[in-house]
Amino acid sequence: MLEGWLRPSWWGRVLGCCVLLHPLTGVAASNDWFSDDFETGTLRASEIPAGRWSVVGASSPNALSNGAVGAHRGQYGLTVVDRTNASTPDSEASVSSDERAPLSSEFFVRAWMRLRDVSTPGSLVALQALPVQVELRLRSQSAGPVWELAVMTGASRTYVSFFGSRVEADRWHLVEFSASGLGTRSGEARLWVDGVEQGTGVSGRDWTDPSYVMKRVVMGEPWADSRTFTGTLDFDDVRVSATPMASRLVLRWPVDAATSSGCIPLEVSLRSSATGAPAPAPYETEVALAVTAGAGGFHSDEACKSPVPGMLLPTGASERRVYFRPGGTGGTAMLAASHPDFLPATLEVVGGGAPDGDPDEDPAGPWTTDLGCTSAPGALVALPLLLGPWLRRRSWRPGAPTCPVE
Repeated sequence: MLEGWLRPSWWGRVLGCCVLLHPLTGVAASNDWFSDDFETGTLRASEIPAGRWSVVGASSPNALSNGAVGAHRGQYGLTVVDRTNASTPDSEASVSSDERAPLSSEFFVRAWMRLRDVSTPGSLVALQALPVQVELRLRSQSAGPVWELAVMTGASRTYVSFFGSRVEADRWHLVEFSASGLGTRSGEARLWVDGVEQGTGVSGRDWTDPSYVMKRVVMGEPWADSRTFTGTLDFDDVRVSATPMASRLVLRWPVDAATSSGCIPLEVSLRSSATGAPAPAPYETEVALAVTAGAGGFHSDEACKSPVPGMLLPTGASERRVYFRPGGTGGTAMLAASHPDFLPATLEVVGGGAPDGDPDEDPAGPWTTDLGCTSAPGALVALPLLLGPWLRRRSWRPGAPTCPVE
């Protein structure tokens, strides 16, 4: 065992104290206030099997359906097709939930969304939280549509909004927004796209009126400002919660772990965009693990004797440990963790062969890891820590973290 030889840098100890000392598994169950992965194949609660939505409506010739074409994960997703190219009030195509016990302090909304087949640009509302009226919009601009988050403020219910990044057509985006300070004069709303916070949000909103609570969610195209938009919107894995939800995967090396020679412990965790903290798996989550560059394999045991292709996060769990044994005598291995519902993570492991003429050294070491690299920009990037027997007598330099960007 190398436990006595591991000597993380001073910064490594600080990072360990600040962000790494979380339990391996969370025990809290999912806090979803509303969720739909569309895998029932139906929309209405009255259908068999029951869907999740109480109101489903589309004004002809617009269409709304649950099918494979709109799926980001699994078999089904929601597809909204707007075929109306005239400025008429009949452009609605949306689904809405029953009114529920209100969320009166804060709430978080997330969904996978895709915009495609646009023939006429126009601004529209895609997600609404009611009656507080926090709205995710696609705002038409000359350079193309952008994300917009709009909120009401004050008893007169005046709109305030801000813009985010450009909406890329034919690409799935994970879109999340939150509202906090409900019932106060310091209301705040924030927006994230693919794990990146958009702008600075809005703050200092007067949300003391009784209408500033969350009772109902509406999704699709409940409103089109210019009523000229024609195109298609896809939605999948929509969820609303009273607490921050998991949005991305993270791979990291735990500084407090005992390490067998040549067998590197890793933690796979789900984390939220809002806080960066571990967030519970909303359902039993099968995470795929892969070596995308270099050689090596993942294992379920600290001796690296039991190979595994992935790992399972039970419902309510946020982290779990696996082990990686590098292959060969040196070089670079790029590790990846992925699941269709969450932003993926990568982690680079760098190693060199054993010193010449030293048969006692591990031929697979030493190895370093560039910690916390993930496809979601803004994720934690920690200093690399050296693993392996050379720690007893060789100095090391941290390498530059490499985080591939999609």
